[in-house]
Amino acid sequence: MRLSYTALDTYKHCPLKFKFREIDRIKTPKTKEAFFGSLIHEVLKYFHNPSQLIPPTEEELLQYFSQKWDPTLFADSQEETIAFSQGVKILKNYYAQNFPLEFNIVDLETRFEAPIIENNETHTITGIIDRIDRLPNGVFEVIDYKTSKKMPGQKHIDNNLQLAVYHLGVANRWPSIIEQKKPVKLSLYYLQHGEKLSTIRTPEYIEETKEKILLTIDQIKNSAAAQKFEPQPGPLCDWCQYQPYCPLFKHKFQEKTPSDEEIKKMVEEYFMLKEQSDKSVKRLAEIKNIINCYYDEQGIERVFSDSGQMTRAGKKTFVYDGKALKDILEPLGKWKEILTVDTAKLKGIIASLPPAKKRLVEKAKRVEKEIKTITATKNKNAGRSDLPNIKKIIGSS
Repeated sequence: MRLSYTALDTYKHCPLKFKFREIDRIKTPKTKEAFFGSLIHEVLKYFHNPSQLIPPTEEELLQYFSQKWDPTLFADSQEETIAFSQGVKILKNYYAQNFPLEFNIVDLETRFEAPIIENNETHTITGIIDRIDRLPNGVFEVIDYKTSKKMPGQKHIDNNLQLAVYHLGVANRWPSIIEQKKPVKLSLYYLQHGEKLSTIRTPEYIEETKEKILLTIDQIKNSAAAQKFEPQPGPLCDWCQYQPYCPLFKHKFQEKTPSDEEIKKMVEEYFMLKEQSDKSVKRLAEIKNIINCYYDEQGIERVFSDSGQMTRAGKKTFVYDGKALKDILEPLGKWKEILTVDTAKLKGIIASLPPAKKRLVEKAKRVEKEIKTITATKNKNAGRSDLPNIKKIIGSS
């Protein structure tokens, strides 16, 4: 299997988007966000181009940016002006932080391939690294530029799969990294913040990275075999260009019919009733708390009214000594009958396992049953402004 890092990352975030992009090859227009990021990368490549005898000035850098700018991608002149100003700010800050250019740049915008061999099958991971430097101590530094507004913490950098894949690519290009057990410095440069966050990876980490990639490849194979790539809702859905094809968004784009209008009315009625129900649930909880305090104050366990009575009763939960139970039940052939997998605890345990063990657990997984649940999410600007988002399971079939 031949996959880019982008394809791996797409599958992890949404298998259905992976199918639309990598299998169905559905073409989508370039977004303004993608254009902005690509242009900033292009300008920085021009800035660092080692073939230039004299590096460009700040004015030349901004002129290059301006000449490549495409205002037609933006919704209006105000949005375009804000984006352009943001680009200028990024480049000015970057120039101030990085000039004069005292870097030993090995390559820019370089393509890589990282083969992973398993059971006589070779998988190749591909990608493009923004920049590779050689530091004074001889260590390679991989730098990837980010134009995103949010900057994560160090933990994200230390566990970043993209940087791990780049590590594979650099080690494949220069095998001495593995042979001589050289570390590699991996950095994400957050341009909007002017901050570079780095982590150090050793050759021992490479096998763990391969296992992480193989786990995703196993999942892709399973999806392909079942011909089932599930949509995975997330915060990036609002910007996804495959919405017209996705079952989670298709209804927004399809031609409206009388039945659609009827469903719309039902949804509106549901939210109205749900709001009333939530108020009732909240009030019931308040009343129960007041009555519970009254029980304690009066030393009683039941109260009466003309409509009925309310009784408080205690409930106990028990735990058993596992070893003692096993000693009693195993000789009777009953021990295995009570052993069940606690899926909630298992999920936490799996998260702590090394990648190779995660793959084995994944292969032991099978679908026992599948149900459909309905989840309702109220628009933030719908109804009163003080109402919170409502997102709860409201039924199953």
